[in-house]
Amino acid sequence: MSTPEAIVLGGGINGLGAVRSLAQAGLHSIVVVKAGRDVAAVSRYSRRYTVSTFEGAAFVNELLNLRQELSGPGILICADDVALLTVSRFRDRLAPAFRFKLPQQQALCDLTLKEPFFRLAQDNGFPVPATMLLRNRGDLGSLHDLRPPLCVKPNRRSKAYDGSFQKAYRVESHASALSLCERVLDAVGEVIVQEWIEGSNDAIYFSLCYMGEAPVAFTGQKGRSFPPQVGLTASCWAASFAADELEDLTIRFFRSVGVTTGFASMEYKRDRRDGRFLMVEPTVGRVDGQVEISALSGINLCHVAYCDMAGLPGPQLKPDPAHVWRDEFRDLLSARMQGTICRYPANYRVHNAYWRWDDPGPGLLESIGCARGALYLAGKASLRWLCVGSRTVLPVRVKV
Repeated sequence: MSTPEAIVLGGGINGLGAVRSLAQAGLHSIVVVKAGRDVAAVSRYSRRYTVSTFEGAAFVNELLNLRQELSGPGILICADDVALLTVSRFRDRLAPAFRFKLPQQQALCDLTLKEPFFRLAQDNGFPVPATMLLRNRGDLGSLHDLRPPLCVKPNRRSKAYDGSFQKAYRVESHASALSLCERVLDAVGEVIVQEWIEGSNDAIYFSLCYMGEAPVAFTGQKGRSFPPQVGLTASCWAASFAADELEDLTIRFFRSVGVTTGFASMEYKRDRRDGRFLMVEPTVGRVDGQVEISALSGINLCHVAYCDMAGLPGPQLKPDPAHVWRDEFRDLLSARMQGTICRYPANYRVHNAYWRWDDPGPGLLESIGCARGALYLAGKASLRWLCVGSRTVLPVRVKV
């Protein structure tokens, strides 16, 4: 009997982490991505399958076309929110052709949005910061019920938001929050505001889980995020000392809202004022960008999920916490922005998120992208200097 194909829906760092986690277990993946360069699709451990969209019936039809190329039902591992929600919506059509495990549609939709998550957490007695959803300018007066500094972020990710704003903002006053929220409301129509959790960048923790009858979990700590405090993971490692507390909180929360199967993770921040861990953000139904740290540390959640969906015995878990997962370029930038250097636990082995000698394609592609980005920023800075910072500005032709 042949081994089912592993199919990763979505690329980028999320997809690459899943591909390399599965490769550690001896499995090659099919990566489903849209047109264009993608780091997960150039890994030597993957085969690319290009689709036109991740949305609606068109995506479902393209997945069913992929099924015709396989010897049997493939195992779906989601690495992209849009693909995830489409698979969930059309799960009845896809179930005969693929194997996947997702929470119920309502739970998935509720936890994809930030406001329902905070409401569910508060209603069930879990620790979260004071939070409110603003839907129009008439709601702005309620900002004064929150204590600055404040965190401002979208209720849901969208092209309108991502094209104009950062992932999240820290603002120091009600006046600054008011100005920012007005701009976000005008562009997007809603915005989340919550009390900022005081703590340094390394006060951010996460528990990655694969839910089931006997959930499997890995707990980690971020060294840095990019941008600091509010961005994506730039470096992380195991946080064994916090595992019991955070895994218990995470599993109890997801069970309380009906999430009993599939991927589910929670991000926390430790409030330096009282030492409490507060829930910040869940991810449900798909892998996180830092999922590979679980495999590097001996708790390979992608392989656990694959075996469960394929009906195979679960893999042996051999915890080995002495590893660091690092997005080198962004980790260096984050450290520089904070006026510090990149420090990691002593005697830990550091793994670059993109560059690997045995899998150079993703690192090369990412390096090209970073170089282009750096040249673009350098060009903008030079133009700004020519136009503003120098007395001998660009020559101007004058009629005489």
